[in-house]
Amino acid sequence: MNYKVRYHLSKKDFEILENNLPIIKGSRPSWFSSKIIFFYNNKTYEIQKISFWKSQYKVTAGGVEVAKIIVKTLKGYFIQILENGRIKEEYSVVKTAKSIWSSARIYTVLYKNTEILKIDYKWLKHSWIKYTEDISIEVLDENRGYPDVIVYSLFLMRISQQAEAASASGGAAGVY
Repeated sequence: MNYKVRYHLSKKDFEILENNLPIIKGSRPSWFSSKIIFFYNNKTYEIQKISFWKSQYKVTAGGVEVAKIIVKTLKGYFIQILENGRIKEEYSVVKTAKSIWSSARIYTVLYKNTEILKIDYKWLKHSWIKYTEDISIEVLDENRGYPDVIVYSLFLMRISQQAEAASASGGAAGVY
């Protein structure tokens, strides 16, 4: 199954499309917030940072915590699906570059070292000054590639891109 992602209003609102029909709609309440709200399966999901000091995010559906998104700088990116407060499933997200000369990336979601889905991220050139993001998702395992896992993976993709942009701009401390 293949999906497309469409962003609106400076990446504030987004939709995940299946055959050009939205199956998930979501948004950030404000441009500076890391919080995301999306609607799926008649439930309202919220992704928000646990605390300022931790690189962890909690996902709630109807006020109940259903998942955690964990960023470990040396070990990678993880998604933990919770059931009754315990970890039911854990996914990892791996980023690979298509080329060292391109910003195109493939984000692969793994469950027990098996590929579940792939996010293909690239920029499309429309004119000499206009570029747009092109994000397509290929679900490789229908039993595990749930649409909510897709949203968590897209969230991790954005966190990875922000970290990469911060380090490229000199935002990270360097050793001389």
